[in-house]
Order: sequence, then C-alpha cells, then structure tokens
Amino acid sequence: MVQTKEDPEELHKICDVLDRLTLDALSLMQEEIDLKITAENSMMVGETHLAKTRYICGQNSVSSLQLPCENSPEFEALTTVNFASDQGVMQFDMEVHKPNNENYVEPLKWFGFMPPQNLQFAQNLYRQAVQWIVQAANVQVRLAETYKQISQLKVLKKEAVAKG
Repeated sequence: MVQTKEDPEELHKICDVLDRLTLDALSLMQEEIDLKITAENSMMVGETHLAKTRYICGQNSVSSLQLPCENSPEFEALTTVNFASDQGVMQFDMEVHKPNNENYVEPLKWFGFMPPQNLQFAQNLYRQAVQWIVQAANVQVRLAETYKQISQLKVLKKEAVAKG
C-alpha cells in the first residue's frame, strides 16, 4: 500500500492505483460472466444429450434408478475440488484421480454395457462444466481480493483528502 502524506503526489498515486484496480475488477467481472455462461451452455447441451438418450433407450433405462443409492457398494469420486490457501492466496483446485482398485466401474456402465453415444457426450460436457465452474470460482476469489484492495485505498484516499 502507498503511505499517504499531505503531498498531492501521493493522492495522485492512490487515484492511479484505484483506477487500475477498478479496470481489473471490470475485466474480472467480464471473465466471470463468460465462464458462467459457458458452463451453463455446456450443462444445457448435456441435458439435451441426456434427454436424447432417454428418448432412444426408453425412460426406464436412463433414470435415477441406475444411480447408486444407500444400498449400493461404496465408490470413490474420480474428481474432487479442493480449496487451498497458500501464503494468503486462496484458490480452488480440481484433482482428477485414477481408479485405484480393480472393482472400479465406469459410471457410464451404470446405464448398460454399451452406453449410447449421447450419454458419453453428456458426461464429457458435464466434466467441462465443472472445470469452468472451478475457474469461475477462482475468478470470484480474485475479484473479492480486488474489492478489498479498492476499499482499503478508498479509506487512504479519504484520509489524504481530509489532511489536504
């Protein structure tokens, strides 16, 4: 942070940094909106592929009945999203794990031995959507940090103006 004195030069520096941070915030907002729209579109197309699969195979062959329930054997998630804070910098991180046992069953196989192509497309689209959502969450964190810096600089600017 810039330490202020009664010097107009310091006030000018604060205003320049505030302008830069405000423009950064606007670009981060646009990036977040773009990522969310892309994720939403991916999920909508995925839903369409699920609907096509259900139409082709019948409503009972692609339904919640194929999903694991309380009585199903345990399984591990192959993708996890973690939240980490490294030296004060917060960030979401997506980890893709390899199946570590021979009892692993590909989730698409829950819907039959030869899953339809549309179901595979939907799976890929949902995986991409998760990646974009994680990126959007990281942009939100950066945007919150930018807002925090802006509010701190506004306080410094107010103090500098009051002294001058």
